[in-house]
Amino acid sequence: MEPFSPKIKGAAHLASLADVDEVVKNLTRLLHKSVRSGWVAAYLLDRERRAFGTCLKCELPERYAPLLDTMPLPLDKVRRLFRKNRHLFLDDQSVRNLLPETFDKMLQRLRLLLVPMMVRNQVMGVLLIARSRRLPSFSADELGFVRDMVSHAALVVSHMRLFDESLDMAVEMAKGIDIILTIDEINKAISSSLSRDKIIETAMQSIERIVRCEVAALFQEDRKGLHVISSHAYGPEIPPELMAGARPGNGSSAVCTAFRSGKSHYIPSTSQTRHMGILDRALSQAGMQSLLAIPLIGRGESKGVLLLAHRKSEQFGGEATFAIEKVAAQMAVALENAKLYEDMRSLFISTISSLTNVIDAKSPWTKGHSERVMHIASSIAKEMGLPEAVVERVRLGGLLHDIGKIGIMEALLEKPEVLSEDEFPPLRLHPEKGVAILAPIEQLQDVLSAILYHHERYDGTGYPKGLKGEDIPLEARIVTVADSFDAMVEDRPYHKALTVQEALEELGKNAGTQFDPVVVERFTTYVRRKLTGAS
Repeated sequence: MEPFSPKIKGAAHLASLADVDEVVKNLTRLLHKSVRSGWVAAYLLDRERRAFGTCLKCELPERYAPLLDTMPLPLDKVRRLFRKNRHLFLDDQSVRNLLPETFDKMLQRLRLLLVPMMVRNQVMGVLLIARSRRLPSFSADELGFVRDMVSHAALVVSHMRLFDESLDMAVEMAKGIDIILTIDEINKAISSSLSRDKIIETAMQSIERIVRCEVAALFQEDRKGLHVISSHAYGPEIPPELMAGARPGNGSSAVCTAFRSGKSHYIPSTSQTRHMGILDRALSQAGMQSLLAIPLIGRGESKGVLLLAHRKSEQFGGEATFAIEKVAAQMAVALENAKLYEDMRSLFISTISSLTNVIDAKSPWTKGHSERVMHIASSIAKEMGLPEAVVERVRLGGLLHDIGKIGIMEALLEKPEVLSEDEFPPLRLHPEKGVAILAPIEQLQDVLSAILYHHERYDGTGYPKGLKGEDIPLEARIVTVADSFDAMVEDRPYHKALTVQEALEELGKNAGTQFDPVVVERFTTYVRRKLTGAS
């Protein structure tokens, strides 16, 4: 045989192609030209080798298309036929009995050669080659050429699919690794926080990195049942049914089912599901097709439900669901820890609030002063964009700033005129007394500086240390403004209450001398914005 015979040229051409369908189409064209066939039809098995794909044909007449658009023989029969045979003719009795009667006329006109694409004794596809009965039957050389070309094409296709499968596997592994890393990031983020809102915000913002969803909503239970506490949209607007405060309706919805059963509930297509709850039907009408409800389990009980929705059908399931379930489980633990922390914090605040109430109760003029200062100071800290930890220190500093007055005589606190020089020194000791009282409490160590220095002045003329400017801790500078503002807008024995506007002007006049000008500016902006909103 010549070095560049049709067989070698054909094999080289098939090996140069980069697409499975192109390999098979070129094979059908090659065989059509090389063995005087009238037409060629090819059928490839899918990647899972469970079913034949649609016909890839060369010169197949339209009149035969209805018969041959799909493989005329069942896959199990094909596998049985080619356990021993390298090729078959459809008019062989072993094959003819398997074909419908509609093939009778075709077989009267044509010889139909059936050749399997085999790799390691496994069928990958089948070629059907037609030749008119007016021409001689296929010769041994032609049959050998056909088998060799089909066998070579089968190897090329097999290698291509193995390569594609390897790429797919690599992509899936990369996705899996990304999901694991994302879950780890989410776990670290939500586990490191004891703020309920921060946990929810972090988790809701991160969900789309794991699974494609368009809307996510978190439900928790109260005395009236489940309700939305947070929702997030990753594209479309949030449906009204998933806005904060909304309730899922009757107990047959996916959310209620998941909460009641403690197991995830998946609706792959709302348009194809007959029996759904009120919420599910409403979301379906809003265009949502896929719904996945995952319970948040804490201490063996459902604590809430995470609902994901998408406008495409069958969007959730498999690894994505498994991954989201892991996130939901971590959310449940983190939220439970946050609740325990908040309960302990509330108990702690209530305990120390009782101390400040003792102080405020010593004089009718100061009733409620400590709590008002706490709220004002924390509002200033938030307005300044300070971290939550700093806001918390400011809040406690504001609540406890006058705790040292517990040892001050009531006569001094209720004196109707300005204190004399002799009466001032005992009162000036209250910041240091406050620190002495609270120093044994470990949880308040970061708050002591706000209490000790809340009577320092920005120009350095304050007490107890005479600190100046930014040497005064920021928490103390904030509490100073809050304390002075509340004192100005409330009646005291030695002055009548100022209006809010008058008090702001007074703060402005003393900015840079008594008060930190930045704190005053932020507080003034905050108050005026609130007043404008209220009006």
